Amino acid sequence: MARNNKEIKEDIIQFLKLCITYSEESLERKTKRLGGLSEEKIEIAKNEIKKWESYKQFTEHTIKELLKGDLDEWIKNLHNPDFNPRP
Repeated sequence: MARNNKEIKEDIIQFLKLCITYSEESLERKTKRLGGLSEEKIEIAKNEIKKWESYKQFTEHTIKELLKGDLDEWIKNLHNPDFNPRP
């Protein structure tokens, strides 16, 4: 049975929400570990935290765009090899 675009979009949003939860928990663990690190390792860990924060923000932004319908064209073209969205 073929799935409609609304169902696909809802599944993508749910998946992204799980990614956000995972990233929040990862950020919490990484932040707690900062206390036991040397100065050299703290800088490395802080850079890793920044990456996770950026990932979380991007994922949250993507969910907002999906909910507003800004990415509906992308959903419609998931299996179109000729579709190439541009910024």
